[in-house]
Amino acid sequence: MCNVTRILFCVFLLCISCSKTEHNIQYNIFRYNETSTITSLDPLFSNTQSNIWVTNQIFNTLVELDENMMIKPVIAKEWTISSDGLKYVFTLRNDVFYHVSECFGSDSTRLVSASDFIYGLARLANKEILSPGTWLLDYFDLNNTKALNDTILEINLKKPFPGFLGLLTMNYFAFVPTEAVLFFGNNFSSNPIGTGPFYFKYWKKNEKLILLKNKNYFEYENEKRLPFLDAVSISFIQQKESVFMNFILGNFDFISGLDHSFRDEFLDSGGSLLDKYSNQFLLLTNPYLNTEYLGVNVQKAISDNSPLQFKDFRKALNYSFNKPTMIEYLRNGLVSAGVNGIVPKTLGNCYDIQGYTYKPDTIKTLLKNVPNSSDRIVLYTTQDYLDVCEYIQYSSKKFGINIDIEISSPAIHRELFSSGEASLFRASWIADYPDPENFLSLFYSKNKSPLGPNYTHFNNISYDSLYEMSFKINNFNSRCKLFHQMESILIDEAVIVPLYYDYAIRLVSKDVKGMSINAMNSLSLKKVDKK
Repeated sequence: MCNVTRILFCVFLLCISCSKTEHNIQYNIFRYNETSTITSLDPLFSNTQSNIWVTNQIFNTLVELDENMMIKPVIAKEWTISSDGLKYVFTLRNDVFYHVSECFGSDSTRLVSASDFIYGLARLANKEILSPGTWLLDYFDLNNTKALNDTILEINLKKPFPGFLGLLTMNYFAFVPTEAVLFFGNNFSSNPIGTGPFYFKYWKKNEKLILLKNKNYFEYENEKRLPFLDAVSISFIQQKESVFMNFILGNFDFISGLDHSFRDEFLDSGGSLLDKYSNQFLLLTNPYLNTEYLGVNVQKAISDNSPLQFKDFRKALNYSFNKPTMIEYLRNGLVSAGVNGIVPKTLGNCYDIQGYTYKPDTIKTLLKNVPNSSDRIVLYTTQDYLDVCEYIQYSSKKFGINIDIEISSPAIHRELFSSGEASLFRASWIADYPDPENFLSLFYSKNKSPLGPNYTHFNNISYDSLYEMSFKINNFNSRCKLFHQMESILIDEAVIVPLYYDYAIRLVSKDVKGMSINAMNSLSLKKVDKK
């Protein structure tokens, strides 16, 4: 933290230490801040964390992931899967009602029907809507997916996919009533009607969003109807200093993630909460299905005549810095070193893959085989990751690897590597659903950006064959063997430099009870309560 920021922050803490502010005496309101913009309350646009978090409170899906990443029923009561893995038959609950709304006429609401799921798929497939989740329909045999009656839903797949239930936890598959979409038209995204624990009340973009308790919600906890909260209030403060100050004041009930400039204010070098805050806050951490890495576009490197075109140079770069030391000093040890492959250990725990560690002696041998090893290479990144990139730059320079760092805004940076204009770039991948295949899809040749997430433009026949084979095998151990082979190819080709596997971090007021955290960093408030 710079000295000026630290001084201002300390002065602020001193000023508030003698003051108390009472809030929300009559109502049990959970308050959090969203520094990122919420662009839509339509679950078809749940492609950012900010959108996902809020739609998760308003809508329900067939199934969901709990804090232990186990699939749990929500609107689905039970289900069966055919022996060939192609047919899923769900039995729905018969007590789930939509939020009360004028769109239902004099009845004001109605029961959920299996046909609503089919309607949701049709919306997802609608090319005029342009949902970013349209790609998920590739798994479905839409012609043979149908509602057998109001409570029986049959889903057929084009090919087996063992991770399909995890995929159905995504908000793209939330239940939405036809009546609401027809009634509100293009304004449905700001007038959402769902079945979730909270219903939409008010939204002034970039200022305030209010959700109120759904008193007719269908789930119970210890014989008490959920949710426990009366309301959820979301603010949109952009300045990080102001967000933390409001949190200290008690104006927010939790913050997610810790900006690098404030980590030392709250955490010690080992990542534990400082004693001075232990009576005020709780620190929740959990492995997060997010891998931070450097990607190499080999084809771009060849056209630029960059040393990155040589496998030995890419391996040397992987060996050139100490990852455990980097995360200890730059991330307070709140992440795990990227010494394996692209898949976080939380998901890839069924196989053991060894990646790159710090090996100074190996680097010299490798660089002897690279004719232009001393040529400068450009690493593209954003301001938030400059410290990590500078650490790599400093460490690799000792071995004659010369890196220039180019900083861009997040939007421009993403455009650079999505368009294939960067041969070396910092990137990350947050799982869409909890299956190793989701990470490994980044290197399937048919997923090349900008049409898919293959930002390295990696193209390997053996890899593609293994990836396609993984869909045809239901046996867990057999799939793990294929994933191991795919990761081995990626490590040998060295088209990525795994940096670290992230952790989800939350600071939570001690007035808050029942908040959980999982590897998807989901936000579920239906079981949260406050003093």
